[in-house]
Amino acid sequence: MNNKLITYLLENNLEHNNYRVLQTIFILVVLIIPVTSFMKLRNWTSEALTFQKILLVTIICMVLLILLFFTVRKFGKLDWSKWLVITAIFAMLVSFRSIAYNAIETHALFYLIIVLSVFYFDFKLVLYITALCIVGDYILVMYFPSSSLDGGVVGQGIRYLNYLWSGLAAAIGTSAARQLLELSTQLKMSNEMLQRDIEKEQQLERILKEFIATVSHELKTPLSIVRGYAEAVRDGFNPNKHQQYMDVILDETDNMEKLITNMLNLSELENGSVHLHWKIFDLNRITEKVLNRFEARSAEKNLMVEKPAAMPVMVHGDEAKIEICLLNLISNAIQQSVVGGKIYVNYIYTDEEVEFSIENEGLPIQEDDLEKIWQPFYRAEKSRSKEYGGTGLGLTITQQILELHHTTCKVENTNRGVRFFFTLEKGPSN
Repeated sequence: MNNKLITYLLENNLEHNNYRVLQTIFILVVLIIPVTSFMKLRNWTSEALTFQKILLVTIICMVLLILLFFTVRKFGKLDWSKWLVITAIFAMLVSFRSIAYNAIETHALFYLIIVLSVFYFDFKLVLYITALCIVGDYILVMYFPSSSLDGGVVGQGIRYLNYLWSGLAAAIGTSAARQLLELSTQLKMSNEMLQRDIEKEQQLERILKEFIATVSHELKTPLSIVRGYAEAVRDGFNPNKHQQYMDVILDETDNMEKLITNMLNLSELENGSVHLHWKIFDLNRITEKVLNRFEARSAEKNLMVEKPAAMPVMVHGDEAKIEICLLNLISNAIQQSVVGGKIYVNYIYTDEEVEFSIENEGLPIQEDDLEKIWQPFYRAEKSRSKEYGGTGLGLTITQQILELHHTTCKVENTNRGVRFFFTLEKGPSN
């Protein structure tokens, strides 16, 4: 796994390494004329190295560099590009040796290509270029007689040994550097994972504490009400109102049952133990069904519902789960609507999806609360009351269900109030 990661990192850095090698050679070529010319004027070079040869080598190298630059620009991220670049640079150095072979100064150039190959962190490339240096030097000796400065056969053998030892040392160093990179990357990843685990553990602990505190608060009020009315019935206080007291007790126990049911549903959704039953169904029919369930609550606030004509809106999803989402969103819209206001239900069609939206006339949600309303038990002051017995989990459950449908619920303030909307995959029409 770590080797694959290192390989991935190096491959993604390959283009950068190619450019870095080309830049190094470009700097070398640019410096050749002034530096070598200065040395020539001071008689610090051998007679074989002339100004004409310096200029010729520079022109050849510049042409090759330009071609390499455009090649790397197009193919620099491919693995074979490094082999091409390093081979082309070796060809440049061979031109130095062939044009000014009798100049002893050019013999050290092959060591430069060995050093440059280390940039790629590939010991195979280092060994390849080392072999090229030895073979290239041997071929040059065959076509260009050695000068007395060259040291003859002994000097030639010493050069080969130097290339070999330099290449082996560079290959071993490259392999060690790669292993060090692997270890450092592994250590960094382990530290990051440990840090994430610690942060996640702390976050889970914080969420758990907040959840327990919130649930305790949510259950404390209805339990206190139930206890108070139950004691009143037990003690025979105001017998004429016993039926009213019992109705209150039943209402509060019903609210607690809803809360516990929603908590269990949310737990199942978050644990991934909920499986969807996909089918094609009529979203408009489910919406009408849910709106009819809230007809009495809408009448209490004298609300009007504006909706499209009763036409099939075929979508793909889990019908029962989407009905829960509609229950939560429509209940929320009724709860947040102003008395005598309107609720707008609408569908927007695209080629592949259907967007369901519900908008209520009422107070907007504060900008700071727009992202927080999906959190369990979150209630923004003045905008989310418990007047209608909401559990504070409806929007959270809705978001979890829609995420299982590979979509999400969104909210926005409008000039009329607040609009919630989500999309579902379109199903075939009848």
